[in-house]
Amino acid sequence: MQNNIDLSFLSDWKDEINVSLMKNNSFCVALFSDDGTLLFANTPMLGLFKGEPSKSLINPDFERLLSIDCTSPLIFDGYLTLGDYSTVNSSIMAQVYRKQNKLLVVGGIDALQLLDQNASMHQLNQENSKLQRQLLKEKHILEITLNQLNDANNSLKQINATKDKFFSIIAHDLRSPFTSFLGLTKIMAEELSSLTMEEIQKFSVSMEKSAQNLFRLLENLLEWARMKQHLISFNAEKINLSSFVFEIVEMFTESANYKRIKVDFNIPEDLEVLADSNSLQSVFRNLISNAIKFTPKDGKISISAKSISGNSVEISIKDNGIGMKPFIKDNLFKLDVNMARKGTEGELSTGLGLLLCKEFVEKNGGKLYVESEEGKGSRFYFTLGNTSISNYQ
Repeated sequence: MQNNIDLSFLSDWKDEINVSLMKNNSFCVALFSDDGTLLFANTPMLGLFKGEPSKSLINPDFERLLSIDCTSPLIFDGYLTLGDYSTVNSSIMAQVYRKQNKLLVVGGIDALQLLDQNASMHQLNQENSKLQRQLLKEKHILEITLNQLNDANNSLKQINATKDKFFSIIAHDLRSPFTSFLGLTKIMAEELSSLTMEEIQKFSVSMEKSAQNLFRLLENLLEWARMKQHLISFNAEKINLSSFVFEIVEMFTESANYKRIKVDFNIPEDLEVLADSNSLQSVFRNLISNAIKFTPKDGKISISAKSISGNSVEISIKDNGIGMKPFIKDNLFKLDVNMARKGTEGELSTGLGLLLCKEFVEKNGGKLYVESEEGKGSRFYFTLGNTSISNYQ
């Protein structure tokens, strides 16, 4: 570009140029009297003032500009800071002229200053983005830690519930029958010679029932303890369900006959399941024992199984016994709620057997369900696979 430019054409466009300059938001102009009165300011300059215009010139301030030698009209040429001492200020590249008792401030935004500010803002944005990413990362870590703490807290609650359940069983459910058993043996030992055969037989039957109840209770307690310590191994094998269940039912023939309970058996002879035989035996033992326990004399129990959709088998143990209230049914598988109740003939119950059933069924890849209505009986049914076990551990 040439240094010497003919600017004579500007005289023809003076008014238009003046209007554009006044409206340009990068061009600032203000005219003051010596006493600090603002005589004129364009819109961009007005936007930089904070409060009284003359006091908005803070570096150099108005008094300092008046004290500068005014031999020539230009008394200041440099960065002029405008604003106040309590907020963010603005700086413009300005020239200040003084003549005829007036102060003319003319200036604008320095392009280099804008570039420096832009570079600084860009760096701040990068640092801010980096800080945000770091905060998000730390937030994610905190969320993971919180979830782990919640899991640990839930585990501790479960451990405490398990401990409380053990203490409850040992302190009450085992102590009570042992007290009764010891009382019977004491009578037999001290008064045997004076007892009739009928009384001896009566005491013997009571002792045998107590021993059976204690044995099943201890068996469940030990199985549950072994499972919680992961000492029970699960080995899948093909099981003929009909013969498997029939053998277990025979174990309860005497207790069923004692209460004159009829047991219906409806399992197809060729029906097979894939399961761990030891845990499955425990499930059937507990469910059949409970059905007999909570069914009154002359009642009925139905044991059935059938193939259902997919490669699954549904097994059902149904009775027409005393059933359950909704509260009992809804809390049946909760360790921290005491669901223990006696059977129709005073048989012992801790609720532990059903917890075992649920966990054993799930370990074998199935689900355990219950339907019950007070006074109308209960139906426990569960599913097992006959070709695969999805949740096998």
